[in-house]
Amino acid sequence: MGKCEYKTISMNDIPAMAKLLINRQSFEGEVYPFLNNNYLNTEHITNMLENLFVHNNVNGVGAFIKDDLVGYIIGVVKIDTVRGRHIWVPYEGMAIRKDQSSELIRNLYTEVSVAWLEQGCFMHYTIIPLGNQAYYDAYLRLSFSIQQVHGVMNIGDYKPFENVCNAEIRVANKMDSEMMGKMSRIIQSYQNAAPTFEPVFPEVVMSIKASYKSIVEDNDDTCLVAIKDGQELGFQKYYPIHSDLMTPEHAIELTIAGTYSSQMGRGVGKELMNEGCRRMKEAGYENIITDWRITNLAASTFWPKCGFKPVAYRMVRYINSDIAWANFNNPSIELL
Repeated sequence: MGKCEYKTISMNDIPAMAKLLINRQSFEGEVYPFLNNNYLNTEHITNMLENLFVHNNVNGVGAFIKDDLVGYIIGVVKIDTVRGRHIWVPYEGMAIRKDQSSELIRNLYTEVSVAWLEQGCFMHYTIIPLGNQAYYDAYLRLSFSIQQVHGVMNIGDYKPFENVCNAEIRVANKMDSEMMGKMSRIIQSYQNAAPTFEPVFPEVVMSIKASYKSIVEDNDDTCLVAIKDGQELGFQKYYPIHSDLMTPEHAIELTIAGTYSSQMGRGVGKELMNEGCRRMKEAGYENIITDWRITNLAASTFWPKCGFKPVAYRMVRYINSDIAWANFNNPSIELL
């Protein structure tokens, strides 16, 4: 292996990037056979990378050996009200040649992170594939931490829970708008509590409540509610998705779900999961995907029990923004 030269990646490098990504995903498919879907082909991956460059502010670096691309990392500069200004590395935003080690990933990040900080992005989010542990290992050794788990469950392998709650499970209808609005705080309350400690902003609470109330208006959703003695206990919402590199074909997404803390441990979630799997199987789906915050103890304990297997992590690193001035390039340092 020769010494790498690091250069800014561009649309001209997309054919070489697509080749690396296909090789990466072929290995992922060996570990997770359901990822060997129709999207694992040169045309689709090339188009996906082109769209990423055309429609986003992309900032990335490639590693070259004698003009051959052996690895790349690309991040999208994003701004939103929750995360502020940050970098987002999507699932397809990183790949290395199979003869390269995790050290190449660390070196690529070293190069590209400087440009990201120059863009004012001190929060870096990355979706990490889990089939090849080199990616996860490299990001752990870059002081990234796991924030979110993306999991897949094969409905055919699902084993229904026993000892479930004796509640009525039915599909929510337009008369249930207020009830769904009341349950909009369930997930936020878990995220806000120890050990997750996610801030809850009043504006966000109101926005989420409004979106929950409108769930019953969406004909594409299947929203199941658990009710006993006239009181709501919990819910699950399923939504059809288009498959991609990270999701299997014939899949549906369990987008949100929650049970009141007062009802935890009584089998409400288990009964909802039993009914959800039964309905999704009857509808012709083969897989369910979902994701959860790893520090949410209730979620990170329950979903694996249901049979969801992690296929990717969202990892994050927060860099102290004082580095923008507290560095040895600052002339005042030389005066000390």
